Amino acid sequence: MNSALKDPKKRTGLKLISLIIAVLLWLYVVSQGATTTPQELIKTPLKYHNLGEGLTLSGPDTVSLRIWGSLKRNGDTIAYVDLSGLGEGVYELRVHVEPVRGAMFTTVEPDKVEVVLKTVQEKELSIKYEIIQPPSPAYEVLDVVITPERCLLQGEEEAIKKVKTVKCQISLQNREGITFFYSPLLALDAGGRNINEGIRLIPEKVKVNVVLSQKKAEQKVGVKLVSSGNTEGYQLRSLQMEPDFVTILGAESEVAGIQEINTEVLELEGRKESFNQELELMVPEGIKAFPSRIKVYVDISKIDEKGGKQE
Repeated sequence: MNSALKDPKKRTGLKLISLIIAVLLWLYVVSQGATTTPQELIKTPLKYHNLGEGLTLSGPDTVSLRIWGSLKRNGDTIAYVDLSGLGEGVYELRVHVEPVRGAMFTTVEPDKVEVVLKTVQEKELSIKYEIIQPPSPAYEVLDVVITPERCLLQGEEEAIKKVKTVKCQISLQNREGITFFYSPLLALDAGGRNINEGIRLIPEKVKVNVVLSQKKAEQKVGVKLVSSGNTEGYQLRSLQMEPDFVTILGAESEVAGIQEINTEVLELEGRKESFNQELELMVPEGIKAFPSRIKVYVDISKIDEKGGKQE
């Protein structure tokens, strides 16, 4: 038998040393900060490394760690599965845990997980758009162009089969004129529900080009002849316009306030005989008139010395 065990003094010394070591170990654990016990579980994300090209995976998102020691931050814990060299199939793979700072040792639950690897499937679809917020009531949409017009779906076969429509949603609130912006794509099933698991959209966003124009209105208005000067020694017998009403076209808000349109100035100074002339209509900017010019017929006769008229 070991002589140290026979000697009571030596046995007492060994017990004392064991006690000191235990106390020092306890002080070390406490000094590291918030301690964990073997009964405490910490949930951490499970990462997957080295996924082969052209494959998708399904497996657990998290695992639980038991940590002896202390943790400064939960972000220090990293659990992962190595997928190196694996092709399509179902696998039971070991979960690895990177060293945790401040921990004496760590265990993971479960220590193995089932991972399903599948070959990526592809499908091409045209992109549709939906206007979810219209422009101001004063504007109308003239054109919408999506670039690109088609997208590629990649992912699990079951998920891709569910996709019936790829759509981008457009908000035109507070937009006017010619504008462009980027909009994310949504993969929708037959019921209009969003499918965001098991698939990837390429591209994820599209460029949306929109042409907006103020709403047009047309209105029939009168024509007002504007003239200048006088015919000294001659009398203006009549003025006729053709036509005397025209149609104007423009933004609703502007057209509504117009009752008549003026002509350019008709000069009468020095005129001695009847004549006809085309005059342009003076329409406000942004307004068009149909026709844009009118014809004026002017009848002038000479006044005789007795104050009468000469034919």
